[in-house]
Amino acid sequence: MKRRSYLTTSAITVTAFAGCTGGDSAQRSQDDATVDDDDRDDADGGEDSVDEGDSDDDERADDGPGILGTFDDFEDLGQWDAVVGELEADTERAFEGTQSARLRSSDDDEQVMIRRELAEPIDVRGAAPALALAADDMANPVIHLRDESGDTLQYKQHVRDYYPFIRRNFGHTAISGDPDLSAITEIAVSDWSGDQGRDVWIDDLHFVPRITEGRVLLQFQGGFETDYTLAYPILEEYGLEASTFVATDRIRPTESAEGDRLTEAQLAELVDAGWSLGTVGARHQHLRDVDSDRLESDILSPLEWFDERGYDDARYFAFPGGQFDQEMLDIVGDHYDLGFSGRHRAQAYATSPLTITRISGGVDRRNLTAEQMIDAIDWTATHGGLTTITIYEMDDEDADALEETAAHLSDLVDAGEIELITPAEIADGFVYRERE
Repeated sequence: MKRRSYLTTSAITVTAFAGCTGGDSAQRSQDDATVDDDDRDDADGGEDSVDEGDSDDDERADDGPGILGTFDDFEDLGQWDAVVGELEADTERAFEGTQSARLRSSDDDEQVMIRRELAEPIDVRGAAPALALAADDMANPVIHLRDESGDTLQYKQHVRDYYPFIRRNFGHTAISGDPDLSAITEIAVSDWSGDQGRDVWIDDLHFVPRITEGRVLLQFQGGFETDYTLAYPILEEYGLEASTFVATDRIRPTESAEGDRLTEAQLAELVDAGWSLGTVGARHQHLRDVDSDRLESDILSPLEWFDERGYDDARYFAFPGGQFDQEMLDIVGDHYDLGFSGRHRAQAYATSPLTITRISGGVDRRNLTAEQMIDAIDWTATHGGLTTITIYEMDDEDADALEETAAHLSDLVDAGEIELITPAEIADGFVYRERE
């Protein structure tokens, strides 16, 4: 395709556990970025290396498998063994109940892993695991599901010391061998800490429904003008739609106004073309850097801006830099239908609708390469799950990568191997709510 342009007058893992290998080579934290157009909170385009098996992903379990809900509340740690590091009950800190499990790694251990051998195999063909998490430092806990032969499924998430102790969505990041999903015999939880010891608290090991048919959300973050000048013509050519999460205070009234964000007319054209809307807050600023007396306004004023312009389906919030605390979650949860913050590809039904997982570029590159995006899309098409690909302000190299990715994604959509999804469809159809 010869790209058309809409130009304006403005200038433009753990080694102790046999099975999964690799270590998220492309993942680098972005939370320390200081400029507000550089708020990437993850870089998961290069997920763990994989020894492929077909993993029974084409076999759908009955709706509502019996394993859904809490599997282990960690009130009794007698069924768990510490393979490396320390395991202790902590009665001072828990998500629910009277205690949680504290996993402690030392500088010498470099990692911690606990393991539970199951008295009877469990069937996870229709389910995926998740945990409530907290930590005293940056950590990347991993859940391993292992069958009798040692073949393994791996699920991963990211946590920071200021995150509240809440349930988190885990991305399905790796497979070793050809695990029998109908007969999982062992569950392990690990965290690789390197040469710095740390504590990770886990609670409420639970299962949510798998998304057996892969879904992909293309999320352009920040409301940059390149959403319109570069991304829109590419996606339109391939019949694909996306979402743009805008900073409403930075939307320009006209093209003559200074700035690098969308104009109101450009935004309206994207919406008319089928794009979904969300927000990164009024100013696209890391919320931990916002003065406390402005926090609520920064989060909520975009809703008023949307309402005034007739955008009645824009109740979706992407946390800049992935940064949030309990107060921020409470404000977003009271007024928005979804939040985006977590890491990794291919999550299952959302156990935490305010921290939907997403993948994006790293320190060395603003956005993912075509190879990284296509790898994540292919993984999702093969193994199911929901993958949100986040894209920030683009340059010509990013546009080339998007064009290659769009061509591949369009072929998969046409073949019925994957579906595009909107934030509204996630909120309406892929949030896990336990029965009372």
